[in-house]
Amino acid sequence: MPDSVTGFDEMPLYDVPSAPASIREAASRRRLRARFLRAGRDAVDDRELLELLLSGRNAAVDTGELAAGLLETFGTAPRVLAARPDRLRGVPGLSEDAIAALKAAEALGIRMARAEVPEAVRPSLGSYDKVIEYCRALAGHREVEHFHVLYLNRKNALLADECHQKGSVCHTPVYPREICVRALELQASAIVAVHDHPSGDPEPSRADIDMTTRLRDALKTIEVTLLDHLIVTPTAAVSFQSRGLL
Repeated sequence: MPDSVTGFDEMPLYDVPSAPASIREAASRRRLRARFLRAGRDAVDDRELLELLLSGRNAAVDTGELAAGLLETFGTAPRVLAARPDRLRGVPGLSEDAIAALKAAEALGIRMARAEVPEAVRPSLGSYDKVIEYCRALAGHREVEHFHVLYLNRKNALLADECHQKGSVCHTPVYPREICVRALELQASAIVAVHDHPSGDPEPSRADIDMTTRLRDALKTIEVTLLDHLIVTPTAAVSFQSRGLL
């Protein structure tokens, strides 16, 4: 009589295969999701937030590794969301569904910031910090300079916010004539100009100051007021109005 049942002695317990990677990853995602929903956004870091956004887009991909790769490429989670779709397509393993999810998250964040903009946009109001937060959401996390314009009605309520031009890492062309034409089309009475400094230094350059003067003077000819020009970065902002540069 054999000492063991045929086959059992061919597979010691320590050789039993572990759960497939896809099952382990799914369990890890469920734990992460539960922790996030239970404890809120402060309980997860940037990588985990990106992983939550990406989970479900492609079950065959390790979303934790993908999130880490995005951070390595772009630096921060907000910069990932602000990245252009063509830049995101350069990240291996990132599907079109995942790119759409990231851009949708950015759009929702901007809409949430806009919802906090006060009814009257004036640099002198105590609620002006909400306007600055909104402008930072619009442009503060970009890889290149973007010049945005906030068009306001006669009560200084926000009519529209539009990207006037996109530039390079250190320069954006600005065309005062085009801004004046658009202000007339919208029947705006005032504007707030906004642009970002991807370098992270919000201090205005001589070129920034000269351009602001030209824009202010052009707007005066059509009786539109330049209320402010904001330079924004992910962590700071400079107001030309508060600096006495208008």
